[in-house]
Amino acid sequence: MVIGNMLDRKLLRDLWRLKWQVFAIALLIACGVSVTVMAFSAQKALMAAQDRFYEDTRFADVFAVAVRAPMSTVADLSRIDGVAMADARIMESGLMQVPGLTRPAIARVISLPRDETAGLNRVRLSQGRMPDPASLDEAVALKTFMDAAKVKLGDRLTTVIGGRAFSFRIVGAVLSPEYVFVPSPESFMPDDAHQGVFWAPRPAVERSAGLNGAFNVVAFDLAPGASVAHVLQQVDRILAPYGGRAAYAREDQVSHAFLEAELKELSTSAAVLPPVFLIVAAALVHLVVSRLVEAEREQIGLLKAFGYSDYQAAQPYLRLAGAVGVVGVIGGGLLGGWLGAAIMEQYRAYFRFPVLDPAFDWPAFLMASTASVLAALAGSAMAVRAAVRLSPAVAMQPPRPAVYRQGLLDRLVPGRAIDQASRMIVRNLERFPLRAGLTVAGLAASLSLLVGSQFVFGSFDYLVDHAYYRAQRWSDAVGFAEVRAGRSISEIRRLPGVFAAEPLRVAAARLKANGREERARVTGMEPDATLQRALDRQGRPIPFQGRGVILSAALAGRLDVAPGDSVRLDITDGAAPSVVLPVTALAEDFSGYSIYMARAELNRLMAEGDVASGAQLLVAPDLRGRFYRAIEAIPQIVAASSRDDTVSNWRKVMIEAFRVSMTFYVGFAAAIAFGVAYNTSRIALSERSRDLATLRVLGFSRRECAYILLGELLVLGLAAIPLGLLGGNALASGLVTAYSRDELRLPLTQTPASYAMSLSAFAVAILLAAVLVGRRIWGLDLVAVLKTRE
Repeated sequence: MVIGNMLDRKLLRDLWRLKWQVFAIALLIACGVSVTVMAFSAQKALMAAQDRFYEDTRFADVFAVAVRAPMSTVADLSRIDGVAMADARIMESGLMQVPGLTRPAIARVISLPRDETAGLNRVRLSQGRMPDPASLDEAVALKTFMDAAKVKLGDRLTTVIGGRAFSFRIVGAVLSPEYVFVPSPESFMPDDAHQGVFWAPRPAVERSAGLNGAFNVVAFDLAPGASVAHVLQQVDRILAPYGGRAAYAREDQVSHAFLEAELKELSTSAAVLPPVFLIVAAALVHLVVSRLVEAEREQIGLLKAFGYSDYQAAQPYLRLAGAVGVVGVIGGGLLGGWLGAAIMEQYRAYFRFPVLDPAFDWPAFLMASTASVLAALAGSAMAVRAAVRLSPAVAMQPPRPAVYRQGLLDRLVPGRAIDQASRMIVRNLERFPLRAGLTVAGLAASLSLLVGSQFVFGSFDYLVDHAYYRAQRWSDAVGFAEVRAGRSISEIRRLPGVFAAEPLRVAAARLKANGREERARVTGMEPDATLQRALDRQGRPIPFQGRGVILSAALAGRLDVAPGDSVRLDITDGAAPSVVLPVTALAEDFSGYSIYMARAELNRLMAEGDVASGAQLLVAPDLRGRFYRAIEAIPQIVAASSRDDTVSNWRKVMIEAFRVSMTFYVGFAAAIAFGVAYNTSRIALSERSRDLATLRVLGFSRRECAYILLGELLVLGLAAIPLGLLGGNALASGLVTAYSRDELRLPLTQTPASYAMSLSAFAVAILLAAVLVGRRIWGLDLVAVLKTRE
């Protein structure tokens, strides 16, 4: 760029003179660009890690579970049209005492294929070595469990599987595509220290599980173009005689489904937030350039009189807007890259991939950069267009004096009911209604973003209270390897520390209605149960009515059913009965898709007699250690959960994760409020500096002049509050829908604390802008200002 060029000199002078206004607008553009870069970069990194890991480990397309199927069945499964490969294994669970842990961990033991290179869902060695195929006491463990439970290579652990003790030595740490994310039984949140997954040679697992020549889990690799629905149907048919449960596709695999939901949320963030910043930034560019063009009409006329074209005369202002956009884009790219790297550090605590490196998404950056610069140019073009189309003679004339007349306030409140300074504030707002409207809209957008994001913390508190203290009031829960007679609950009640126990029957099912189908879990409870209850919207227990089912509100919404409608329930456990049942009520259940019915009715439907698959308990806190040691000695108990541990882990992981995200949102929203408030006040000061200086000469104090200038900002800020609150509640409602998952729905709960936090951040941003502009009044050079020709 040639400095001697007159227009270039003008551009540099304008940029320096308006540097703080340029910075405030560029900050908004940077926020919009950074959100886009952060979201798409994190999504790109996750998808790259996922694709690479899935390909390296041959992650399966379809999964199925049976009770006990002979290995000869694998040949039949392999011949299903569309199946490229079937990998059958043994997986059994049991409790395991881990040194340093009070509560026993759940141990899943999985058999390794004889040829590790030929199987599906292969593990990736991270430390140590793989077990000796001929060894009966060596195993590798999931690295996340080893890190969380502080288990080291060479440690010996023992779990009880089917009444048989299986003792093994850890010789390696591995990662698995099936366990990138490992949720705990009673919560979708991970509990790595109590979720042990181990792989051992097949002979060792066969001996421990008593499944010689058999398998109970199988994974499938499908050929390109294969029909997933057809494969699922045929797998269910072949495994049905062997206690097969409903086969499911990769999209329903727990670890994969959670990762896909996270990728979807990143796309939502990238789609919702950036447009808000760019629209506000374009509006501010329009206001700033409009003021600049109005003040420099004479200069524009001179340029055109000397032969400059309309485009050449508009060029300095367009380039000013372009410079603002470029500064914002550069800052946004740097900030977005840093935020993307920070998000990846957070994801490493959730998703365990061998390689999860930050990745800068250049296409997303270029897309956001182009949109940002175009938005800034659009805001400038609208302001410049009218001025440059004037003839030189007209442009060089002084602007038409403002017309002063009685405004609405003067007609409604005559006399001295309102002081003169306040009347000046209202009159100036009436003179520039478009600017006032844009300012209110920008401030309202800032507050909406604050309110719409801060609801999360109140929602989490409500969800935890509802799910774990009102609906589920047990302190501990146990799960059985197989269903047991209901009278066995009396044995559980005699364990140390247990002073209440209620049986539970849980079964997997498919629910169909209105041409739709959803996978869900049926929970059979006692009609008079107190440790777990289905609650309505008012928090009242819902009674069971005969053979009817109670559906969670989320599940009913997916199936478009209401109380009084009928649904088809296909149980996929046991005898796999299918029956049409009435829906008697809807439960306010935020934890996913649930079906509740009386345990006796569920048992009668499955023709199993009086049985239970688990129990919910109240255990004395001071006897919990003895209780855990007691259940470790009971082979039939293969799962143990603690409400306190679940809630503690929930708060530690989820709320901390959202605290990071919400901190970003608060900063971004405050940037909008500051940018709008500062530019509005700075423009007002530029326009009214001569008036304020005149008032100072007439005897007005600096405080009164500051009130006249900044009072407009106060009025506009107050006017933006109701709009911001309404917009924030609407945004929160949209975020609830956008971020809802099958395993979790956030309740829309706004608390006084969330409103207070939002309004405080909003007020601080406006106050900072007011202070930065207001201090200029104290340094106003009265002589210089009064000499200035407007």
